[in-house]
Amino acid sequence: MNQPELGKTILELRKSKGLTQIELAESCNLSLRTIQRIESAKVTPRGHTIRTIFSYLDYDSNNLSTNNLSYINIERQDSTKNWLEQLFSYLKELFNLKTNTMKKLSVMSFILALVVIGIFLKTNQAEAQKIKGWFLAGSEPGSYTIGLDKTIYKSGASSAFIESTNKEIKGFGTLMQTSSAMEYLGKRIKMTAFIKSENVSNWAGMWLRVDSKQKKILSFDNMQNRPIKNSTDWTKYEIVLDVPNESGSLNFGILLGGTGKVWFDTIKFEVVDRLNTELTSKNIVNTKPKNLDFSQ
Repeated sequence: MNQPELGKTILELRKSKGLTQIELAESCNLSLRTIQRIESAKVTPRGHTIRTIFSYLDYDSNNLSTNNLSYINIERQDSTKNWLEQLFSYLKELFNLKTNTMKKLSVMSFILALVVIGIFLKTNQAEAQKIKGWFLAGSEPGSYTIGLDKTIYKSGASSAFIESTNKEIKGFGTLMQTSSAMEYLGKRIKMTAFIKSENVSNWAGMWLRVDSKQKKILSFDNMQNRPIKNSTDWTKYEIVLDVPNESGSLNFGILLGGTGKVWFDTIKFEVVDRLNTELTSKNIVNTKPKNLDFSQ
C-alpha cells in the first residue's frame, strides 16, 4: 500500500464510520493537521500512528505488519544498507594484512567495538519503547520516548515515563492504553495515579476518555484546567467520569505537551458513589485496564 492508497483507505474508513476529521484527530490524540496531511498523501506517517488510526477505525492493523508498512522503512533500510556496504568494504581492506599489520588490527578492533556498542544501544532503546499493554501516540509521537524506570517509582519495582527527545516541540505525546468499558457500564468511575514531573515546559496531565461503540466521545477529562507544570514530586491525581450504558471503550494515559519528562505510577480504577462524588469534567484492545503498576 503506497502513501496515496493509505490516505485514501483512511479517508474511506473514516467516512464509513460517519466521523469528521476533527473527531478522528481527537479520538486518536492527533492534530487535525496531521489527519488532513495523511489523507491528502502529503506526509508519510509513522507505523504506530497508522496503527492507532486503524485501531480506532476497527481496521485489522495486523495486516500492516509486513508489506503494507514496508514503504515507511524503505529510506531507513537503504541508508542502513549503504552504511553496511561501506563498512564491509573497509573491513575487507583491513583483512589484507600484508602491510601495517598491527595498525590495521587496532583499527579493526576499534570498529568492531563500535559495532557491538551500537547494537547494544539499539537493542536497549527498542526494549525501552515497549511497555506491555501501553503505546505511544499524540500529535508529535516522534518527538518523545517512553519506557520503564526501575530507579524512580512510587510503588512496586518500576514506573513508566514519557520524555521529550527534541529541544522544541509544538505538539504533545501521550503514553496511553485502550480497554473495554464493559466492566463499568452505567457506573461512575474514579481513575487515580501518582505523577512526578521534571522541567515540563508547557503542561502535562493524566487523561481519561469514554467512547461509545460508534467511537463517539461520551466523556473526557485531560486535566487541562489543572495542569502539571515545571518540576514536581510524586503527587496523587484523580479523574471522575460517568460511563454510560452505551459506552464501548476506555482510553486513558499521561500526556506531555512541549518538552520535559513525567513519570506515571500506581494507576487505579474504582466505582464511586454518584451522590457523593463530583465529576471532574462534564464534557461529553484490552478486555480491561492492565499493567497499571508497570510491573510487567
